[in-house]
Amino acid sequence: MSLVDSRWRRTVTLCALYVAQGVPWGFMLITLPSYLAYNYQVGDDEIGQLTAIILLPWSFKLIWAPLMDTFTIRSMGRRRPWIISAELMMALTLLGFMGLGNPSENLRFILYMYFLHNCFASLQDVCTDALAVDILPLAEQGKTNGLMWGSKLVGKGVGAWGLSHVLNSAGIEACVAVQIALLLAIMLIPILFLEREGEKRFPWSSGQASEESATNVRPPTEVFKSFVQAFSLTTTLVYVAFTLTKVIGAGVNEVVTKTLYTQRLDPRWTDVEFSTATGLFAVGPIILGAVLGGYLGDRCGRRLILTIGYGGYGLAALIFAAWPSMWNERWFTMSYVLSYETFSAIASVGFLSMAMRISWTKSAAIVFTTYMTLSNVSHICGNWLAGPVRRLFTLSQYGESAAMVSYELTFWFVGLVTLVPLLLLFFVRPAEVDRARQK
Repeated sequence: MSLVDSRWRRTVTLCALYVAQGVPWGFMLITLPSYLAYNYQVGDDEIGQLTAIILLPWSFKLIWAPLMDTFTIRSMGRRRPWIISAELMMALTLLGFMGLGNPSENLRFILYMYFLHNCFASLQDVCTDALAVDILPLAEQGKTNGLMWGSKLVGKGVGAWGLSHVLNSAGIEACVAVQIALLLAIMLIPILFLEREGEKRFPWSSGQASEESATNVRPPTEVFKSFVQAFSLTTTLVYVAFTLTKVIGAGVNEVVTKTLYTQRLDPRWTDVEFSTATGLFAVGPIILGAVLGGYLGDRCGRRLILTIGYGGYGLAALIFAAWPSMWNERWFTMSYVLSYETFSAIASVGFLSMAMRISWTKSAAIVFTTYMTLSNVSHICGNWLAGPVRRLFTLSQYGESAAMVSYELTFWFVGLVTLVPLLLLFFVRPAEVDRARQK
């Protein structure tokens, strides 16, 4: 049976592809920055710039989407050729790290190679999301989005916790070897499962394009026209504004927690301890949050899940900022990590589900990709702002305690800048999109 005919096959395929995204994500955004912050005292500016530049290729998704919609091997399906090619290139670009040696002496090279790797990772993400839009019935979207995001978080946990031990014991080359092997193994799944019955497994195999794939070839001008039409509604435009602002605070938080925990706390956390907290201890709560968020989103409304997720994230940051005297208590700092990771998972599922729900017109896949791209732009802006924001809040009148006060004020900033965009959700009405579809 093909993906469109088998629920378990499409669920396994989509979840596996999200695991493939999560492993490098956890290593690049948690393990490696924490390792550099703890062992080499790399600061907020450097960590923020590192993560922002690594994430920059994810803003290219708006380029990949129309290319993918216009050019493909239709006889192999609309998305499979791109997915298989992206997975292969993700593995091949990691080969550049073999023989690298000490990462602290090759930061610029690491940056360039992960930038290249993420160009193909972002392509794979676009293809996977487009495949989900194509093959998921409306009734499965919320639950499957929860499973997909939970799968990415599992991969992120493996990349953070598992590879932190590999990095400290065997070096970066061993981390890369593990990632390559995993990517190649996951690539076998889209090779094995066809999108629709009768299609080719490989270009040289027997088969032909399905009727649906063949009739979905459209000229770029028609794609652009549908794209513009999709954002002619108040709901879709407001959701763009929400998307551009929702994770600025999370991007700042992602950077400053690493430097605070590994450099300032007493006793300070090691990079392995931080990676273990985010990559192992947080896995259970975030998977539960992701799956529960998807389940409740289908039944109680996506807007409610978005409010719980981002609202909880903002409130957790405000509570953490209000109690700096507790920062040296391990249970308190651990609770904050688990809280923001869990609420982030709930929020991400709600965001994905709502974005899929209001993506309409014949360019729905590109519209959905636009939301994903703008979300990454928001994330990158938060990473870039981490250093400047903390410098802004470093007040000389506090003397030796100025550094810790700057962290406290930065977490206040994180909480407030996360809560304010929730007001925009009052103007996001999926019913408006439904009416436009009917017309």
